[in-house]
Amino acid sequence: MKWLLLSTALLAVAPVASAAALRERPVAGPLSAIGIAGTDIGYADEYRRGCHEVRRWDVATRGDVRVASHCFVSTSTGSGVAGVAVTEGRTLWLTYAGGNIRDWSLWTKRGRAPARRIAFKSADVDGAAPIVLGRAWEESLPYAVGRTIVVLSPNGSRRFSVDAPAEVGALSAHSRGYAAVLADGSVLRLSLTGRVLGQTPYAPGFVQFAVLAAPGLVVKTGAGLEIHRDGAIRRIPLPAGSRFLGLSAGIVAYGTGRQLRLRRLANGHDVLFRTLTSRFEAQLGRRGIAYASGRTLGFTVAAFVSSSV
Repeated sequence: MKWLLLSTALLAVAPVASAAALRERPVAGPLSAIGIAGTDIGYADEYRRGCHEVRRWDVATRGDVRVASHCFVSTSTGSGVAGVAVTEGRTLWLTYAGGNIRDWSLWTKRGRAPARRIAFKSADVDGAAPIVLGRAWEESLPYAVGRTIVVLSPNGSRRFSVDAPAEVGALSAHSRGYAAVLADGSVLRLSLTGRVLGQTPYAPGFVQFAVLAAPGLVVKTGAGLEIHRDGAIRRIPLPAGSRFLGLSAGIVAYGTGRQLRLRRLANGHDVLFRTLTSRFEAQLGRRGIAYASGRTLGFTVAAFVSSSV
């Protein structure tokens, strides 16, 4: 009888645990960007034609607030929010608008303070973005303007600034430092304090993204992943056209087609986590994974992510 009562109680709790682990909800319009650090999720949606909002969702408190709103006049090559990064209540986001010449603006805000534009650049619409918003890690918000890499703290102060040998094409913060993919193809590694740790050469365009984490320098190429550690390179093939969507606790999230997949680096176990829209956005952080699919915003806690793969 005791066993039966216990089993019944566990079954009654299970749906509650699942609801807490898996959260999905609709938003006002099509989602264009998402970022996660800690329990903060930053995202952008087009809530009205030509009008985009940046919002911050704290999954710990379940609070969701509008950070900023941008309404753009119609342009020949489009406008919108290209990226969002957030940690400990501070949000960075990147907007673009224009025709053949596109204007790029980087903004930041925390709490009730007004939004501030901290960088502005114009560039040919067919060229690379002149401002790169990096992927945040807890307490670190990296971005780059041309060759200059800047990392902000949650209070808005500069943690450090470094001039890279070439223009930055992709940038990330992680548990072991910062990694920047440069226009010359190489990957620059920086310590948590901004000290240059080294530069790994590659052909231009070969590397798509890189992070400096506990497994080592993890590099995403067109063929898959390369993990550099102690002078050795371990290669892990991934489907052609796949997108790197984050790394935490030895698990890589990546996208291929409509599939959001997880792969455990230690044993190669690879699973389908979600089937979403054809061009979804997602990011895996230490506290869980956030994803944006059409008009649906989702979050899954880290424990459930780890148990899935």
